Amino acid sequence: MSHLFLTAVGGDPTETVQLDQNSNLTVGAQDVLVAVDAAPINPADLLFTLGWFGVYPQVPNALGAEGTGRVLQAGTAADPNLVGRRVIILPTFVQGTWADKVVVPAQNVVAVTEKADPVQLAMLPVNPATAYALLNDYADLKPGDWIGLNLANSGVGQYVITLAKRRGIKTLAVVRREGAAKRVRELGADLVVIEGADLGDRVATALGDNKLRLLFEGAGGPEQVGELIRSVEAGGSVVTFSAVTGQSPVVPLGDLIYRGISVRAFFILNWIRDTPRPELERIYTELADLVAEGAISATVEATYPLDRYREALAHAGQQERSGKILFTPDRQTA
Repeated sequence: MSHLFLTAVGGDPTETVQLDQNSNLTVGAQDVLVAVDAAPINPADLLFTLGWFGVYPQVPNALGAEGTGRVLQAGTAADPNLVGRRVIILPTFVQGTWADKVVVPAQNVVAVTEKADPVQLAMLPVNPATAYALLNDYADLKPGDWIGLNLANSGVGQYVITLAKRRGIKTLAVVRREGAAKRVRELGADLVVIEGADLGDRVATALGDNKLRLLFEGAGGPEQVGELIRSVEAGGSVVTFSAVTGQSPVVPLGDLIYRGISVRAFFILNWIRDTPRPELERIYTELADLVAEGAISATVEATYPLDRYREALAHAGQQERSGKILFTPDRQTA
């Protein structure tokens, strides 16, 4: 068994991550053994290696939050019907999916369709689920309602736009550059605005008489939030799902007090913990079926075997990539 693990917190991940090719695995009574087909490198994984995430590493710490594979073995107290099934592995930052095989508590996997691309399924547990929750948990959105999102060309942003379009919800997408604007237009964003001077005025002009029921905020810049919040309806919400700048969003005092704008937040690990198991299975099954239909997907820029991890991690850390980077262990599918 081979897996990637973290040797020290902080520093360059290409130096603090190592490959162990001689690990032994023990399947506990409530565990399953999964042969991993694909596992993404997410920004959260890189933040985790730096100690900047909501979970702090306990080195040596296995790496990789999510992925997909096939169950090879079930423990004595786990469901034997899982053996042979394709599953997605839910993120915990405890078991590591950057591996050819991994032992996972059975409660941390969900069986999904065999008809979908494993690479796309590997990205299902985090970004599509985040997009689903953003669109369902913070307002009763109806066809014709408007939402706004910055970081719109991110993995979460792309899924938000696609899922919103399926429901007839209108999207205003804010991106950093024209290349990203082209991509989100292709996904179906109704209005696209590029960051820069007079952002608030340009957004208001683009929306006309419409107002945003929700603003999904992933950049973390207080100045940009202050510009965009002018187009959020009274009583609406800013929902933070990421913070690429490391800053906290700030709601201007007048909007907070006089217009009743609230700031809320989403964290995938809390959502998985708090969502009842039957509901989790329903949501992930629905999302996996959409992947199988080709209705939702994420752009993949490159895949790597585990032994090219330094190259993969350096690639994942590049700015302005066109798609996701994943590990696809080089092995025969069980």
